Amino acid sequence: MKKKYMLIILASTVLGILIGSIIKDFQSKKELYISKDDIVKKEIKVAKKSIKNLKKEKIDLDEELDTLKEKYIEESDINQIEELKEILSYTDVQGDGITIKIDSLNEDVGNIANSVDYNKILINLVNNLKVNGGKYISINGQRLNQYSEIILAGSHININSVPIAQPYEVKVIGDLEKLSSYINENNNYIENIAENYPMKVEYKIEKNISLPKIEVPNKLKYIKEG
Repeated sequence: MKKKYMLIILASTVLGILIGSIIKDFQSKKELYISKDDIVKKEIKVAKKSIKNLKKEKIDLDEELDTLKEKYIEESDINQIEELKEILSYTDVQGDGITIKIDSLNEDVGNIANSVDYNKILINLVNNLKVNGGKYISINGQRLNQYSEIILAGSHININSVPIAQPYEVKVIGDLEKLSSYINENNNYIENIAENYPMKVEYKIEKNISLPKIEVPNKLKYIKEG
């Protein structure tokens, strides 16, 4: 029964990744919709149906996991599974941490998405935060895990295939002592952003930060595991 439980966990995780891949593929095809190509329209329709079916199947698997967990799994295994779900950002989390906001220096500067992407500002900042005590991170409400991607999509940044706009608000929960030290004493990278780019950076310590769980994971390219 324990083997069955672990297989269901694996299936649920794979389904989550597969859903993300289909959504990403669907979005790329949707951009071609204006061509009025009947084949593309049909593929979009099939992709929509596949996403809906896979999400339902994942919900069913998660429900079966909960049932098996109550009946058969040992407490130590439950703790490991819950910890894994937290790492993968599959659960809401709350705790103390810091908030960092990055925006254009003024209205004349305008859109900073290209500069943020080209200089990998968000990616580098996230990696710095993970090294300095950050455990759970979100950007404009999008939770990050090892499948997340931070990429330029036209004139805006996409995270988890969801478009976000400036200002970029990074919320971090983790070791508050290390995070406080990072922003107050060792924040060379944060200072570098403000000094070298037409951007302003604000940061503060914050109590009881709430981060929502991730909806659909996507494949991560740059962010390293801390």
